[in-house]
Amino acid sequence: MSICIEKIAVIGVGTMGAGIAQIAIQSGHDVWLYDAKEGAAQSTRQKLEQTLTQLANKGKFTHTKAEQDLARLHLAENLQDLAECDLVVEAIIEQLDIKQSLIKQLETVLKPDAIIASNTSSLSITAIASTCQHPERVVGYHFFNPVPLMKVVEVIQGFYTRDDIVAALVELSHKMGHRPVVAKDTPGFII
Repeated sequence: MSICIEKIAVIGVGTMGAGIAQIAIQSGHDVWLYDAKEGAAQSTRQKLEQTLTQLANKGKFTHTKAEQDLARLHLAENLQDLAECDLVVEAIIEQLDIKQSLIKQLETVLKPDAIIASNTSSLSITAIASTCQHPERVVGYHFFNPVPLMKVVEVIQGFYTRDDIVAALVELSHKMGHRPVVAKDTPGFII
């Protein structure tokens, strides 16, 4: 049975997080934005609204589509608001202990079959997952900046990552209009 990803959370709403959220809502997924910095998720939502409006004004899609996409974007006030998400993508600071701490917190909140993905560009997925209770559900999902324009994404399988999770992210990448490249957990991954 394949994994169904409908609800996606993005933690860390800087440039990368905002770009991931944009392609996810534009491909029909419900997205929850969360950032530990107060007001950051709301600010990112406003920027995404401006971006979608500008794209609609340029004729890339209709204003109705832009409104529908934006309606799929939700703000999370805390990690508990992400409990029903099928996939959580963290795009926070590139610091191993902080990523490990976040993922430990997520494990206490998320449903058991939720996927936890890291957008890390340099840290080992196996190391990130090493302190988890269920390291098999941790995977790398490395996008490039700017996310909506750079159409390649690395799906990085850590030592413990389940094969069906890698397959689910490959499928999701295609739905979001990106070309997935499956990589092993080695320094620098592929690109």
